[in-house]
Amino acid sequence: MIIKSPYVTEKVTGMIDSSETLEFLVDMKSTKPEIRKALEELYDVDILTVRTMITSRGEKKAIVKLAKEGSANELATRLGLL
Repeated sequence: MIIKSPYVTEKVTGMIDSSETLEFLVDMKSTKPEIRKALEELYDVDILTVRTMITSRGEKKAIVKLAKEGSANELATRLGLL
């Protein structure tokens, strides 16, 4: 399983509205194309960019920018984040 869970903080909540961006915890061995494909298939959304980083806790986090206006807010609502 590539996508573990959504990652939600106050900063991420602000990014949902301002820059159409969501964050997810992902498997350490997953690549950006694998993350993009998994999210597009799982949530039926168009993705503009995927950035990844390793957190200080040793987890891999994907920062995902969605293509359509309002789609991050819609997806966050569907996931129960907002």
